[in-house]
Amino acid sequence: MPESQYTPRQKESLKLWIELIRYSSKLEQIIDDKLRKNHGQNISRFDVLSQLIRETNQGLNVGELAQRLIASKGNITGLLDRMQKDGLLIKQPKPEDRRSYIINITEKGSTLFKEMAENNADWVAEALQSIDIDHMKEFTTFLSKARRSID
Repeated sequence: MPESQYTPRQKESLKLWIELIRYSSKLEQIIDDKLRKNHGQNISRFDVLSQLIRETNQGLNVGELAQRLIASKGNITGLLDRMQKDGLLIKQPKPEDRRSYIINITEKGSTLFKEMAENNADWVAEALQSIDIDHMKEFTTFLSKARRSID
């Protein structure tokens, strides 16, 4: 569709979409770089631990975990295997279905996540320092509303 045929709403929608993707990608790269440099982990591992730390009693099956992830959902099985090898989580077969697993965070994983989470809060605040808190709140509300409208 040639540009001249876009409606004003389509033009602005596309501009906003592109800026959101660019900003999100840049922020994700900044955090990923800092996690690698300071903790030897990537954002996908941080994301997995972030989800598991909330489920210390029951754990999550692989499907539930994959649905909750914010970062890349590529080869989750390989990611979980490597994280188990590193002692960050435990995969236990479900008693009723030995082909399915319940994933739980280990004490080592929990300790590492808490260290990374503290640093991450500082890094994100630093990356967003040019936006005042009131605008952050407004933008968060706006994006939450927009996301709910497409869910």
